[in-house]
Amino acid sequence: MEPQENYEYLLFYNDLDPVEENFIFQIMQLIINYPLIWFNFLENILKNKIMISFRNNALIVSLELLTRQLKNSFDHVYRLLLDTNMVVNTIEKKGFLIIYLYSEKISEFFQNSGFWLEYITAHACREIGFPCHRGVLFKTKDRQISEIDVFVDLGRVLFFIECKDTYIYSDQDLKKIDNLRKRINCQSYGIFVCTKAIHNLDFKKYGIGLIKYKYNYEAFREELKEMIAKKIISLSF
Repeated sequence: MEPQENYEYLLFYNDLDPVEENFIFQIMQLIINYPLIWFNFLENILKNKIMISFRNNALIVSLELLTRQLKNSFDHVYRLLLDTNMVVNTIEKKGFLIIYLYSEKISEFFQNSGFWLEYITAHACREIGFPCHRGVLFKTKDRQISEIDVFVDLGRVLFFIECKDTYIYSDQDLKKIDNLRKRINCQSYGIFVCTKAIHNLDFKKYGIGLIKYKYNYEAFREELKEMIAKKIISLSF
């Protein structure tokens, strides 16, 4: 984990090796260019505990439960894993395919079904031209450590982005961003990226921007760009 020091905070983040970076780039292209295939894989395979399970760095897939449509989505992802050298070994036994993956970080990408949203958000930030890190530990002067999904550092202003691909989030997630902003002596903003909106949360109360990812990457990137740009422009007034 690489540290990055600032007079207001200390930043820790994990770097990927070149092989892992290539996989992340390629899976981002699949998510961007084939959103229906990714959505089908994500919602009906990756989040289905009967369909897929995990053991250390291995994915265990029940081949017998794959319908034709699900098999098509699975084959796209599996082929990408093979093409990017992410598969160390495979064993097919009693209707199950056991896929041993290249590293713990790649295994975590699949085990935590929300990581893809963090990566696609960071990918969009970099395409826009905003320097950012994903999966950050943010240590403030009071020695408290906060986990940040995506951290954007524009020098005079910081952005803390929380990503949720689940219905399981609450006011506490908004308070976490708000409390972190209060603990640092510099301009900062919070952004909440989700795929499933909950209507009883008051984002405006905490001054947090809300963006819903609707599996249209270009529209998402433009909305993210516009939201951050408006915050930057507001600093001039």
